[in-house]
Amino acid sequence: MGVEAISADAVLLPIGGVWEIRVSVTDVDGNTVDATPTVTVTLPAGSTATPTVEAVAGGYRATYEVGTAGRYVARVVAAGYGAADFAAYALATTAGTGMPTTDDVADYLREGAASWATEDLQDALDAEAAAQRAVCRVRAVYPDDLRQALLRRVQRNLALRQLPLAVHQGDAEAGPMLLPGRDPEVRRLEAPHRKLVVG
Repeated sequence: MGVEAISADAVLLPIGGVWEIRVSVTDVDGNTVDATPTVTVTLPAGSTATPTVEAVAGGYRATYEVGTAGRYVARVVAAGYGAADFAAYALATTAGTGMPTTDDVADYLREGAASWATEDLQDALDAEAAAQRAVCRVRAVYPDDLRQALLRRVQRNLALRQLPLAVHQGDAEAGPMLLPGRDPEVRRLEAPHRKLVVG
């Protein structure tokens, strides 16, 4: 019984994107009831909006166009049947100038950046951006987790250039250590965006 989400309860949208909120309302026996809910959207700045709700096959639907970046929350209430909460996060479309640059790489490397020419940083950035695109869905919005993963990819790329055999010499007690083939932190950050490989 209650208000149940039909659409995803959490979504990522570009600014200007349309947020679709769909629910069903059922009684204690699980039967659909005629009880049009109200939807209240709380915007990132704290103000609210009440989009129109329409009946559709299987339930009810409301849409809201997100106009600014940030977190939006929607509460759907059907009197006598409860409520359901939804969340959306809106991000601006990332133009070329918003993508990581060699300056961003230098900031990420901090003191290690001084040992690399700008051309080397650009070369590593280009290679790792291509490698990321090959395994991830890189959409119009470039989220912070992909950005962080790309910078870490570049850091690793540059570090391995100094160790062409990927062997890091340890101390007398630990001995040589083989660096892992894949960076677990990069995989963690990119996991939600990885392309599904079939076959």
